[in-house]
Amino acid sequence: MHELVRDFLKDRLGMSNEDIERIPPGMQKILSPSLFSYKIVAEVTQAEYCTAGCKVGDKLVVGPGTNVNVQESTCPLCIGVLGPLMERVHLMWDRIVEERDPNEVWLRHLVCYDPGLDKGGLGAVTFKMYAEKVG
Repeated sequence: MHELVRDFLKDRLGMSNEDIERIPPGMQKILSPSLFSYKIVAEVTQAEYCTAGCKVGDKLVVGPGTNVNVQESTCPLCIGVLGPLMERVHLMWDRIVEERDPNEVWLRHLVCYDPGLDKGGLGAVTFKMYAEKVG
């Protein structure tokens, strides 16, 4: 395991060396230092009656690393976007750890769980996803 990742696990999560050694091989692959070289952005392209207050142009930023970057995010974090956002972020992370362009993921748009007024809900927000190299 790369030293950057080991330090992250110890410093950020408080993991012991023993527990780090117990991390399954598949999870070790995901814990690639390359994840710290990208941030993933979900930018609002359409918003109607959003109860959280998302507006066109707002952004949710994940990373570098695995957390929502609240300092760079301009979009309110709504529970209705977390599931779809997590799904797309994992697709992009998979590309990153495979050393492929994360922007080649074909499924780069997402809609929050509220289907909108015309489909039995209230508001609807659509996001486009892209990754940006950092550093």
